[in-house]
Amino acid sequence: MSVLQHDTKETARMLIKRHGLRAQAIALERVQEMRVQGDAAGLNRWQEIFAAICDLRRSAGQRIGPEELYDYRC
Repeated sequence: MSVLQHDTKETARMLIKRHGLRAQAIALERVQEMRVQGDAAGLNRWQEIFAAICDLRRSAGQRIGPEELYDYRC
């Protein structure tokens, strides 16, 4: 696992710990903010964090909440 992958998973874990089921929605908000700002690197980073949140929740066997909208479904 690369440092960037580790940081992405750690950020995802922190968001889940801090925000619980809202972690996915928060990551999606950041994705939208980066898209509006035209920040391609930030957009990519937050998409990776969103995917890591989905992976962590799936691997933990948690039920996915209804907050994942748009075209970024787990």
